[in-house]
Amino acid sequence: MNEIDAVTTSGTLRIAGTATAPGSAAGAELPLLGRLFVQPNFRLLLALLAGTLILDAIALCSLDLTLTGLDRVVLMTPVAGTVALAHRLSLKPASSSKRLWGKVSVSIFCLCLLTVISLAAVVLQDAAIAARFSLVDERLAQIDAALGFHWPSAYLWLKAHPRTFEVLSLCYQFHGLQATMIPVLLACAYRMDDLADYLLLFGATVVLAVLISMTIPASNPHIYFRLVRAYDASEWSQFATLRDGTQRVINLSDNQGLISLPSLHAAHAVVFVYVTRHLRGWNVGFAVVNVVMTIAAVPCGGHYLVDILAGIALALVVIWALRRMSLRRNLALHPS
Repeated sequence: MNEIDAVTTSGTLRIAGTATAPGSAAGAELPLLGRLFVQPNFRLLLALLAGTLILDAIALCSLDLTLTGLDRVVLMTPVAGTVALAHRLSLKPASSSKRLWGKVSVSIFCLCLLTVISLAAVVLQDAAIAARFSLVDERLAQIDAALGFHWPSAYLWLKAHPRTFEVLSLCYQFHGLQATMIPVLLACAYRMDDLADYLLLFGATVVLAVLISMTIPASNPHIYFRLVRAYDASEWSQFATLRDGTQRVINLSDNQGLISLPSLHAAHAVVFVYVTRHLRGWNVGFAVVNVVMTIAAVPCGGHYLVDILAGIALALVVIWALRRMSLRRNLALHPS
């Protein structure tokens, strides 16, 4: 058994660094939401989220930025109440649907948590852009050229083949759908270990991508090759206004994905495939969709080829680090 297989196997449930069978008495002592809470990687996620919120507060104060749109967070209050109700129903021993309510509570809770993580990352992203480090678009275009990839030619070819472009555009939009589906599928499969891994990997790749992009920012190929002007109405229009200081308000209800290097779509494509590897009947579909989504990120997401490669590398490094930590944790608990 290699290092990877030693950490997680498809038939085990990790609870507080131990491995117990999903149907065992130890695994049945806790409700489903409780099984998620005791996962070590879930606790790491909470620490990461707390750190991100602290960075957000420091960035807002130091850069004199204003935050609005917090009503999105307030609107999650009734959703949180639904989680509490579903969790309470899952605790009733005589209820014939207690397992269903457990899955509902975990699924909705995770979707709320992913929303909070994403909003915290938006604040950090916009603050990073407002820090105004020197742009590296020219260097990224040169690296693409050295790899034999000419972005404008590839984009024009796709525009000349509209059906191919439509398929890529559709697959590119699957990012949000997958991010929503995966917690539900993992909850239904009782994979609290994989679900904790997913939440941590999702958050870690987002935060690291933002921090990397802060020091080596780039607009994107659409702007650099002048297919779109920086201040034109587009899905990247806030990049220029944040950099030149005319936009001093971060509106959580009106935000854009502005990270170029590394590509978050590419990083999350790797994460999505990794965390669904134990979902038989779904894992192959996720693998195919995410390969296409990664390719689609070049023309549809406004990414250089090197952005994609960096996103894949980021995800692989974070997954490797996660598995190393889990292995050391297990070895510490079971030194034999």
